[in-house]
Amino acid sequence: MNDRAYAALDEKVWAAIKRLGLSEYEVKAYVALLSQRGGTANEVSAGARIPVSKIYDVLKSLERRGLVKVERGRPMRYIPEHPQVASESLRASIESLLNLDLETFVSAFTPIYEGAGPERPDLWIIRGEASLWRSVKDVMGRANKQLSIVLPYIPAEIQQLLISTASLIKERRGTVRILLGPQAVGKVAKTLSSVSEVRIREISFGGGVINDASEAVLLLLAAGEKRPQVAIYSTHLSLTAIAQLYFNMLWERSEEFKS
Repeated sequence: MNDRAYAALDEKVWAAIKRLGLSEYEVKAYVALLSQRGGTANEVSAGARIPVSKIYDVLKSLERRGLVKVERGRPMRYIPEHPQVASESLRASIESLLNLDLETFVSAFTPIYEGAGPERPDLWIIRGEASLWRSVKDVMGRANKQLSIVLPYIPAEIQQLLISTASLIKERRGTVRILLGPQAVGKVAKTLSSVSEVRIREISFGGGVINDASEAVLLLLAAGEKRPQVAIYSTHLSLTAIAQLYFNMLWERSEEFKS
């Protein structure tokens, strides 16, 4: 039944699948799950003819994309989402990545259009909450292989971008480490733990983001403030190196997040 369903996918369907970014193994596994109304990893491996060595990565990718949900147990069972539900999850994922790429596009080309060239000053002060979170987004969006983040809480305006960026860097086999304050523990932190390393500790100074040890935004939290209003942005290698060393020290003195 799986083979017939898979073989029925015509050229038009495969063109759409390619644009959605699904791999052949992911499609085979999803078809098998739809045909079987769910199954264990071994059952999906057999039904979809996917090597056991690959099946867990394939199923984890489908779960991350929102095409399947997992029933915890021994063994775990994977249940396919209805295609309409799955399509909405794919839409959200694609829109998030598109927004990230568009922000990167704007950040890269706006200085050239305005005649400033691609260079940035070594250090500047950012004032205002909206402006500093825009800078955080920019620094996250330019991360390639490494992202270090300290946040006392996760503001709504960066939640989806943070998840998407962490997922993208993980797919590139990069490293994302996120240090959160205890009040940030929740559904978003749990989602982040599936695509990055997450630890917990008290954070009083504000927070920060460092990408590839080349850029840093340091969030400053004044006494009595609950949300930062001032940040320092820098591309000075000495400052970003110090920020990375301080992050590493905090990381070593933090607790592992347990979902």
